[in-house]
Formats: sequence, C-alpha cells, structure tokens
Amino acid sequence: MMMDVQDFSDPVIRKIVRQERTKADNLDLFGELPPAALMTPYVMDDDGLERSARLQPKYINRARNIERCWNRVQLYLPELINGSAPQDILEMSTAHGGMLEVLRHFGHQVTGNDYANMASRRKGQDMSQFRSLNDENFSREEDDTGLPISGAERPDWPYRHIVEAVDIPMEIFDAGRVPYPLADKSFDVTLCFQAIEHYCHPKDWLPIVDEFCRISRKSVFIMLNRLIPQFRDIPEYLSEFNAFRLAMRSYRQNGFVCVSSHVHWDQALGFKLMAI
Repeated sequence: MMMDVQDFSDPVIRKIVRQERTKADNLDLFGELPPAALMTPYVMDDDGLERSARLQPKYINRARNIERCWNRVQLYLPELINGSAPQDILEMSTAHGGMLEVLRHFGHQVTGNDYANMASRRKGQDMSQFRSLNDENFSREEDDTGLPISGAERPDWPYRHIVEAVDIPMEIFDAGRVPYPLADKSFDVTLCFQAIEHYCHPKDWLPIVDEFCRISRKSVFIMLNRLIPQFRDIPEYLSEFNAFRLAMRSYRQNGFVCVSSHVHWDQALGFKLMAI
C-alpha cells in the first residue's frame, strides 16, 4: 500500500520514522550491555537540579546517555574497546560526558572540552553557526540557557554540574577560535560528535579539522548533525556543508587520511581520520 506523502505530518508517523533513523543509538548491537555502574542516575544537589531544569530532559537521563554512547563507541571506535592499550582521549563539546564515561570504563585517560552553548538566538544575539572562524565581531553576553559569557575566563557552561558529578577533567575554551590552548600532539585521539556545526559556518570547518589533527597523535573522529530545514533552505550553507563532507571523504593532509565514512540519520555524516 502506498502511503500518502501527507501522512508524514502525522506525529505518530514522524515518531516511527525518527526511531528508524536513530535505531543504531538504541539497539542491543552485540548483546553486551553497558556496565550497571554507569546506569545509575546522576547525583545532584539542589543547584544541580535547578541547572538541569534548563536543559533538554533527555540529556539529564544518565542511562539514556550511556546507552547511546555505548553504541557509538562500538560502532565507530571499536579499536578502543576490549583490550585496547590505554589512550589519551579528548572529546570536543563533551556535554554530559557520557562518551568519556564509556571510554574511561575501557581504561582510557579522558578529557572533555566544552564552552558556552550559542547555537540559538537569545535576546537578539547572533547564533554561532553563522560566524566565521576567529570572528572578532561575534560576541555574546549570555549563552542559550542564560549563563554569562562575556568577560569570564572560564564560562559556566550548561553541563558543568553533570560533568562534575561524574568527575570528567575538562579543558574549557571556545572551539570556534584557533589555535586551541593545547600543545601539538597532546592527545592520541580527538572526538567531535555532533558539535562542529556550533563552532562556526561550514566554510571554516576544514581549518578546525586541521586543528584536531595538530593536537592528535593517532586518530580523529567527527560526526556531523543532520541538517535541519532551517539550514537546508540556505543555499550557501547547504553548499558548504556538502563541500565539507566531500572534502572529509578525501581528506589526506596534516599527516592524516580519511579511512572510513559512516551513515547516521540516512546521510554520510561520520568520518574517521588516522595518522599515516
């Protein structure tokens, strides 16, 4: 039976389609469940609970966060599990830290990065997705949740209370400005899951990848977000987004080469670079 295109406006149909697209995040892939110690709720005081109320509810559910990250490690980073020698791993924009919790479980030394979230307009202030790299004309007084930015040496990033609850060491800096305050080859592995689009316009994403390579010794993994209609309808943004994906598929510079591309949300959005 053919389904009328209009049926996709039905919330039930949309939910089914979304579940199908994201099932890799939720399936029991190999019959190996996350360790029970990582599935307990975050322990928070009253201030932490108040801060959590500003976030999307799905991100304060530790079990959900761990299940999703457990699957992503198995799918995209199998070399880091089951007997891998300990690696020094940096995750850019680690948010709740679930990915690093999983990798720490496998014996790795982990460090997170984060900064103020500026992906939405607030009080007329610009979105970070459209700024240029190192844009001196871009400034925000508050992040998307109302936390202060300007003049703060260490901005109070939205997920601070969660990351501190699970004891992840952090490097706090704006990833839309290079060079990063990190030495060459500081980490074995650098990860960036669905975050690079918050740093700047896609025309400048390749210099950010170059920076990932500068600070990495062995590998870099990048996962893009699927474009939402708001950005798909901007021809220049869409063109630069697709140009970046093609450039990543063929990446061979800074001592790294792209060794695999990965489908997420029905698009080639994941790219693994390895040192050569």
